[in-house]
Amino acid sequence: MFILDLNLRLAHFLQPHLQDVALALVATCLVIYGDRINGYLKRLVSSWIFIARIAAFILMCTFGYGLLTLWTQPLVYWGITQVDLMYRPVLVLACFCLLGILAERKRHL
Repeated sequence: MFILDLNLRLAHFLQPHLQDVALALVATCLVIYGDRINGYLKRLVSSWIFIARIAAFILMCTFGYGLLTLWTQPLVYWGITQVDLMYRPVLVLACFCLLGILAERKRHL
């Protein structure tokens, strides 16, 4: 009973911070997989002239990642809120553990 009560208190504590948690999940995913996005962009613009390649990289880093974050954070937030309150702390912990494992496999840690 103590564990269930502690879990419920943690769920209520997390409730006002879920948008920040969703943003942290999205940002972590972009850090882990940003090299793939940059590699795709590099292949896409490799035949362009130097100035155009630089401009494409700047636009992708400034606006591309920003838009990806703005568009996916509400989706992740919505997904978290669809989970029952009792399971949210476990879900958040599991997501961050999974991202940690993925980062370790990609040698980011």
